[in-house]
Amino acid sequence: MVDYYSVLGVAKDATQEQIKEAYRKGVLKYHPDVNKSPDAETKMRELNEAYAVLSDESKRKQYDAYGPEGFNRRFSEEDIFKGSDIEDILRQMGININFGGFGFGDMFGGGGREQDRGQSILYRVDVTLQDVANGATKEINIKHVKQCDACSGSGGEPGSKQVRCTECRGSGYVTMVSSSFFGRIQTTQQCSRCAGAGKIYERKCRRCNGKGGIVATEKAKVTIPAGVSSGMRLRLAGMGDYGRDGSGDLYIEMNELKDRTFTREGDDIIAKVAVPFYTAILGGDVKVPSLDGTKTIAISQGTAPGTRVVVHGAGIKRLNSAHRGDEIVVIDVEIPKSLSHNERELMEQFRSINEGPGAGKKIFGVF
Repeated sequence: MVDYYSVLGVAKDATQEQIKEAYRKGVLKYHPDVNKSPDAETKMRELNEAYAVLSDESKRKQYDAYGPEGFNRRFSEEDIFKGSDIEDILRQMGININFGGFGFGDMFGGGGREQDRGQSILYRVDVTLQDVANGATKEINIKHVKQCDACSGSGGEPGSKQVRCTECRGSGYVTMVSSSFFGRIQTTQQCSRCAGAGKIYERKCRRCNGKGGIVATEKAKVTIPAGVSSGMRLRLAGMGDYGRDGSGDLYIEMNELKDRTFTREGDDIIAKVAVPFYTAILGGDVKVPSLDGTKTIAISQGTAPGTRVVVHGAGIKRLNSAHRGDEIVVIDVEIPKSLSHNERELMEQFRSINEGPGAGKKIFGVF
């Protein structure tokens, strides 16, 4: 996972002007029209992503808080580039760009063949509180376009040769001429038959009809890290729809289910526990539910309804951290609605001691 500050070559306390200037220098260094090295396009993509995040104060704060891995789990490529002024900056620098695909797609398509990149997929998965607390592995069924296994994604029937496209005569583009009130208008566009390649196969693949991909439902195992929450996304690179120039990504969005026993507040969990009134008065051990089974806690004499007892480290593990939250036990004192004859006599004695002549400290004063 790359560090955005390192990509731009700036310090973590860099100003917005320093970040913008570093981005401009990076573009001049790695733009494919200037830099012909094989990794120039990758470097350019990293620059774009780093600038899109660090130039936005809100995204930058979250990046600083969660780090590269945690940030990328929360933000999709589309989220990262949303609202970015990259297009304006590049135009000011005199660079012609072509935005396409999912998010920003190919930043420098120029006049070449349009890229055939697969679409990204969003899949929502239900997670329980136990999944959130301890992490889990889920097996899901993904319906997507996968590479055709008959032609290995080429679109040509096995054994078939490539020949010059008869539609564009090998140029990859066709010219359209139309008439209007202003005169004849000529436009050039990518050839739809060969998708700009200039070549076609003599025979289309019978399995995928020349598309290179087929629709299939496949099983995938997803590792859910401890500490996730609803709306958070995991990105699985290359597991989206197939494309001849690269597959899309699979985004797994968390849907946290409500728990019958616990309420979640960040990394803490809250449980309401009923306690007999006599235990609240006298104090003693109380069994309470926890994420790891039943635990026993001690409550003090005179515990009032609504008292919160904190069990440290019994909550949810924080994402990408060894820290765990707490379990907060809220005491609910049970008052019986009916009493046996003996119980009533004892209660009358309590009341007599509490309210009679010469009564000392009130037993029920805690209530």
